[in-house]
Amino acid sequence: DLKDFPKTVAQAVKLLNAELSLENKKIIKDMQEDDLSGLHISLGTHIRNEFGFWSGNNELMESCCSVSGVDELHDDDASAVIITELWRQLQKMPDLKIVK
Repeated sequence: DLKDFPKTVAQAVKLLNAELSLENKKIIKDMQEDDLSGLHISLGTHIRNEFGFWSGNNELMESCCSVSGVDELHDDDASAVIITELWRQLQKMPDLKIVK
């Protein structure tokens, strides 16, 4: 159901922040921005499947285009926009410490 999908990049990032474990957030935070493409298969696929890119979530696609400053994006590139925004949000957080 389209109404359950995030409609903006900000909503998608908020959902990911809630879903991801502290350990996964730390891994992403510690990455260099140029290395985020390595998340294309794992996190990118999750985003494309769970956030409705393949189900016609045009509002989220439009938000990704707006954030990236382009008129049109492929689903893969749109998920990369969300991953990059998640990474940017994580950069603003204090050091994430995993307690075992």
